Amino acid sequence: MIDLKKLKALAFNGCPAENGIRSLTWKILLNYLVLDRTKWSTHLSKHRELYRGYIRETIIKPGLISTSESNVFDHPLNSAPDSSWAVYFKENEVLLQIDKDVRRLCPDLSFFQRETEYPCSEILNQEIGFESLRKRIESTALKVESRIESRLTGRLELKHQNKTNHSLTTYDINEYQLLPDGHEAHWEVVERILFIFSKLNSGQSYVQGMNEIIGPIYYTFATDPNPEWR
Repeated sequence: MIDLKKLKALAFNGCPAENGIRSLTWKILLNYLVLDRTKWSTHLSKHRELYRGYIRETIIKPGLISTSESNVFDHPLNSAPDSSWAVYFKENEVLLQIDKDVRRLCPDLSFFQRETEYPCSEILNQEIGFESLRKRIESTALKVESRIESRLTGRLELKHQNKTNHSLTTYDINEYQLLPDGHEAHWEVVERILFIFSKLNSGQSYVQGMNEIIGPIYYTFATDPNPEWR
């Protein structure tokens, strides 16, 4: 059993990165790993499966539903608060902001532009027509629904703004670019993590700057010299 109080004292002034010491220490301090070393393997397997479940519920399932025929009672012009389309458009706004931020994550490191050794096979191996996060961002038909209240009539007008293909796929030269289909860069993994977090924590959602917090954590974990812990 690890003495957490003693570990905090030892790590107070920083941890060396050699031999994965920093990565392991951060994982324990952030409750990524439990204090009982004998439970690390089962704990890690359990939470990796939990994360895969989040991917299925927040990305894969909605991505498959969005490609099916729309329900006659629910359509893109439906302004009801419980409309799945209204939720979809709102999520796209958050996703576009996340995408904009992670494309500029830690530009002094080439790491985030490189391909990850562990791409999400559950997303990459989906059937043709599946709408991944990448496709949602690149879509030429993304619409953002906004309500404008008329001062003269007091009525609500619905305004749908189409995002053109140029505005969604043209990026600054300093922003990270997409890898070919079937490959994922590290910044795309960070994007997926932040999007899942925003959906699981709808009250808080995503706030600009979260990418700068998760960036160093992800980098430290993903560069652990022991492949088992990546």
